[in-house]
Amino acid sequence: MLSGIGGKLRSALAAYGTKEDVFERVLSAFLTVSSVQIIILRKKELDPVAGWKEFITSSSLATKLIWTVIVFIWLSVIYRLVSKRLSGVDGTVLTLSSVVFSLFLVFMSGSFYVGASAAIVAAVLSVYAQRNRWRRTVRLKDLPCGVIIFTLAAAVAVFISVTTVANYRSFGTSCFDMGIFVQTFNSLKENFTAMTTCERGEMMSHFQVHSSFIFYLFLPIYMLFPHGETLLIAQAVFSLAGVIPLYLIAKRHGFKGVMLISACMIYVFNIGLIMPCYYQFHENAFLPTVLMWLIYAADTANIPLFYIMSALTCSVKEDAPLYVICIGIFFALENGGSKRKHGIIAAVLSGIYFVLIMRWLTVNGDGSYMTSTRLGLLMAEPGDGFLGILKNVFLNPGYLISLLLKENTILFFIETMLPMLFMPFMTAKLRRFILMIPYVVMNLVIGAGYGYAADIGFQYIFGPSCLLIYLALINAEEMGRRQKYLFVTAAAIITVITGVSMASAKLTYTQRYSDYKEYYQSTEAAIRSVPKDASVLANTFFLPHAADREEIYELSKDMFVEDESENVSMIGLEKYDYCILSQGDPLTAKARPILEAAGWTVFSEQEGNFAVIFASPQTEEQ
Repeated sequence: MLSGIGGKLRSALAAYGTKEDVFERVLSAFLTVSSVQIIILRKKELDPVAGWKEFITSSSLATKLIWTVIVFIWLSVIYRLVSKRLSGVDGTVLTLSSVVFSLFLVFMSGSFYVGASAAIVAAVLSVYAQRNRWRRTVRLKDLPCGVIIFTLAAAVAVFISVTTVANYRSFGTSCFDMGIFVQTFNSLKENFTAMTTCERGEMMSHFQVHSSFIFYLFLPIYMLFPHGETLLIAQAVFSLAGVIPLYLIAKRHGFKGVMLISACMIYVFNIGLIMPCYYQFHENAFLPTVLMWLIYAADTANIPLFYIMSALTCSVKEDAPLYVICIGIFFALENGGSKRKHGIIAAVLSGIYFVLIMRWLTVNGDGSYMTSTRLGLLMAEPGDGFLGILKNVFLNPGYLISLLLKENTILFFIETMLPMLFMPFMTAKLRRFILMIPYVVMNLVIGAGYGYAADIGFQYIFGPSCLLIYLALINAEEMGRRQKYLFVTAAAIITVITGVSMASAKLTYTQRYSDYKEYYQSTEAAIRSVPKDASVLANTFFLPHAADREEIYELSKDMFVEDESENVSMIGLEKYDYCILSQGDPLTAKARPILEAAGWTVFSEQEGNFAVIFASPQTEEQ
């Protein structure tokens, strides 16, 4: 009798799934309740990480256990109702609950460590949940996949635009690298030159520093909307628009449904493409879109498009030909027959252009300075130059290898590779590592001595990220179906969570602007009241808002000199008509008495740590 009752009980329980199903359901219930707990306590400004002790003391163990049991029962009922029609319900719920919990946990953290920790846990649970169910995933057609991908890409672009514009309007950008580009584009708009005064403290063309001739293609849009915000919005768009050719590439390589969406999410939420947008503005922002179309052209052997995009890539910056050289060589090795020659031709032409433009910049501009600051670690002598660097590397490759990982590049290496689960390395085809050369040279090697190059928040990772993502996808294509699905979906989960973790913290920019909007707008109006034809000296954070003029200079500590009697004076005051200072800047305290002693008068002044504008004596006389 007891055995009969036990058999009926086991039969009844079997209707609610296997032991593994029940285990997954328990985890899902716990994570779901934990997500709700985070939401409720965040409303009380309790953070589960930064304020973890207060978070615990504000939580009830009994309440959490009760709600976990309730959610478990609810999920069990759902399983009983739909399991015959939809298999793998518990695995899907566990995947969703682990991802949702991780997103709530990392929101506004601004930390890669927190994001990576939560992402790894979510990825592990998701892989466990889908380990035997990957064949039964929902098969979406291309149209809904495209709608999901491009909607998310547009949402990320809008988020970046809104937050970067808020940072700009709340005077969070500076001369480098925002003011110099506002003045550059103003000069292009006025007379098709790129003359700046704030970049090097003298009248010179920006193209003597960087050969960014692609600016002329963007100029018509800037002429329609001649504002600093235009540059920031364009940067967000160009960064995310590369998902269009990536989508086409992924489809061509057999990615469909969930895997197609996952492959594109690795691009859309990649911190190597999102976080550099918050370093104000830079010409490298054009690289993601141009490079992805170049890679698409190489992948599809579209020869006309291949040459067009090669030329556009070279026009972005003087070091951009390295991308074309590497992609061209890769293209030549991947393709046979007559098409191979086009990769070699593009690589050779780009190499010639690189040598010529670097020589021109060295003779006529800032080339030698840029080379020494970026590649100084590889110079045996100060005047080695680029050819000397190549000779040094050839004679001593061991030293080059020793620079690949340093204390300041290890975190950067993990930040760039973990979201892709190190898939760029997962190939036995040695020729594919050619695509990793820009990353190795421009980020790891240069970053060993020039820290900005190995910082995820700076523009130097824009281009290499594109090549790494493509490399990850073509390597994944050659995996077995099960391994490919698990790797790509896990990589997408990690990418999304780390991206949200770091980017969501930028919402503080919009909050800051909203809190002090009236002050910022009145400061903007005061700066705009300075005549456009005046020569201006400005605090670095006010400079971008007054840079749409022929002459503007950055106030720096180098302008102050002290004589033997310890009297402080400022160099070159006679060439400025107005001086825009921030009352919160320590340099203002030094500059104000000097200006007043020299007969400068207050043109406009605001309360608090905002602007005070001085007019020179000659301006007052006029």
